[in-house]
Amino acid sequence: MGELLVGAGYLVAGIVGWVVQPRHRVGPLLLCVGSLWLLAKLGPVVPVVGGAWAAVLGHWLITFPTGRAGTTAQRAGVGVVYGALVVAAFAPLAGLAVGGAAVVAVQVLRWRGSAAARRRVFNPVTLAGLVAVVVVLALKPVADVPLATGLSQAALALVPAGYLAGLLHRRMRRGAVADLVVRLGDVPAGGIEAELAATLRDPTLRVGYWAAGRYVDLGGRVVDVPEGGATRVDRAGERLAVLVHDPVLFEEPELIEAACAAAGLALWNERLAADLRLRIRQAGEATEAERRRIERDLHDGVQQRLLSIPMTLSLAEASRDPVPLIREARHALLAVLGDLRALTQGIHPPVLTERGLAGAVGELAALSPVPVRVTARVGDLPPEVETVAYYVVAEGLANVTKHAGATEAVVRVVAADGLLSVEIRDDGVGGADAARGTGLRGLADRVAVCGGTFHVDDHVDDRAGTVVRAVLPCG
Repeated sequence: MGELLVGAGYLVAGIVGWVVQPRHRVGPLLLCVGSLWLLAKLGPVVPVVGGAWAAVLGHWLITFPTGRAGTTAQRAGVGVVYGALVVAAFAPLAGLAVGGAAVVAVQVLRWRGSAAARRRVFNPVTLAGLVAVVVVLALKPVADVPLATGLSQAALALVPAGYLAGLLHRRMRRGAVADLVVRLGDVPAGGIEAELAATLRDPTLRVGYWAAGRYVDLGGRVVDVPEGGATRVDRAGERLAVLVHDPVLFEEPELIEAACAAAGLALWNERLAADLRLRIRQAGEATEAERRRIERDLHDGVQQRLLSIPMTLSLAEASRDPVPLIREARHALLAVLGDLRALTQGIHPPVLTERGLAGAVGELAALSPVPVRVTARVGDLPPEVETVAYYVVAEGLANVTKHAGATEAVVRVVAADGLLSVEIRDDGVGGADAARGTGLRGLADRVAVCGGTFHVDDHVDDRAGTVVRAVLPCG
């Protein structure tokens, strides 16, 4: 009767596993264990077939929870347990010992190299499997004793019971997602990451929010997204966030999807906060860089010239012919004024105030050594948008002149539907990269601070040249 119950337990667990996890092989493997067990206990006595259930069970334990041998240690362990089946045909105890040792060794290696999330998946099955292996090995020499037989069967029955307990635990975890929706109403700002980590039982989980073309945390710092260890979260077809988590969670896609759906609104709100902090961070960095530039320009240029003027005037006072020295001081003063004018243009170009964006872009095109065709259709724009657009055109044309080797450039500055599109296209050699050039990288930061997007593309539509494009909101 006990033998029938053990076999039935494996068959039931196999059927449940096949239905619940159709993408995995654990269910079919358990069905195979149950069938081979019943055949060995109730069918004709065949040495190899009689121990086949043990080899398949070892295969199942080694490759749990997917049923696939994904590592070298797993593949080696599966090979050993099936090789031990051949040994068991001649020396049953030795074959069982070799196979059991392989199972224990692989499980220990996997346990030591696993993160906390995967260990929780292993716990019921690993514990039940190790108990079964140890008990069966210890009682094999006295297998004919009724008590030993009963203990062995009870230990083997723990394996499907542990597997079913794990499935039940997973079902309960999905139920915890419903509680997440309730808890999110009282979660403080920045607490969604901790709530998701607790719900998914993964303390390593991190959330990155999509902002300015990258994933950042709530402090605006860039989040590294590893290959094969993250789940992207979208909302209304728009990229929202990414969950960086233990890869074991990929084995429960329904759980991740339910958690992301439950936390969608909270993630959206925190994404807005992360985006704001990123823009503040970028604005602060841009401001600091601008402050240092002004400080450097003042120190290296204006300050030195200003210091020379009183010295020149002092010499003039003591000179019999002060006219040349006074003339020199006047030239130095005019040069200082020129330096100050150039310096203030770096803050807000006066040409924008005098001629507007369209006129300023036309002047940049007229001064360019490379022929430039300009299309400018702009209305009333916020001053900060005009300034950023002006610098995009100025830097773009400067790069065309210095690096592109182009024969012509095209500038389009067009406002429509609340957006200002700025595009500089040339027919040069290409090779521009916003990640390498400090000028383009600075432009990208300026555009991001205004809430816009910035792209640099080479050889668009298989044509030579580079396209620098910025889109700025005008509202």
